[in-house]
Amino acid sequence: MTGMDRVPADSARIVLVPPGGGVPVVRLHGETTVLVAGAEDTNGAYALRRNSAPPGFDAVPLHVHRSAEEAFLVTDGELAVYAEGRWQTAPSGSFVLIPRGTEHALGNASPATVSWITLISPGADAGWVQAEHELIVASAGEPDRDRLADIHRRFGLEIIGPAPPLPEGPPGSR
Repeated sequence: MTGMDRVPADSARIVLVPPGGGVPVVRLHGETTVLVAGAEDTNGAYALRRNSAPPGFDAVPLHVHRSAEEAFLVTDGELAVYAEGRWQTAPSGSFVLIPRGTEHALGNASPATVSWITLISPGADAGWVQAEHELIVASAGEPDRDRLADIHRRFGLEIIGPAPPLPEGPPGSR
């Protein structure tokens, strides 16, 4: 990952990204994402990102990773996760594992910002985020949909459609 602020450590294999480090990327749907470690940092095992989304955020579309596991560790707020035909609330401290091949969407139905860490394995399948970023920046925010679809196909990501409407009401009713 180029541009990442790294601190040398005792071994050439160790990667240390300081607090606030990583590479911020522009996202299509408005969430905030920082690339912390990529496949090149983990010998392909996984990629790691920090994410956050504002209240009412419902823009991560229904999608599926054909060959990657995706996991979320909620660090602040409540992440709304749509999988298996329903929304579930994952409050701060929750861990969510989305097995490969599982259709899912993400949102924030709460009145506060949600923050989470995303882990994707294998790491090479997470490359769509950087590729999307490069396309968005090169196209001044309006990427060509065919090129975007090519990026998704290359990384085993399939967009199914928009996220289902976010649930309303107290967390227990979601």
